[in-house]
Amino acid sequence: MRNELWKYNTGFICGYSEDRELIRRIKRYKKDWEIMADYFRNGRLIGVQFRIPIEQRRPAERMFDVVVS
Repeated sequence: MRNELWKYNTGFICGYSEDRELIRRIKRYKKDWEIMADYFRNGRLIGVQFRIPIEQRRPAERMFDVVVS
């Protein structure tokens, strides 16, 4: 599964994940992380992109298991 984090606008980072369990955990526990895009292939969800407040960088790095690039 592919997970990525990168800098976005001032005050935000973006995260992308293809891991279904991680996507479920984020939707359940991180209500302040906004979904920016859903990616589909042949009608099936393959990935989700989130907009994350910069104050949540450390928890995001732990959840996604990557460092912000």
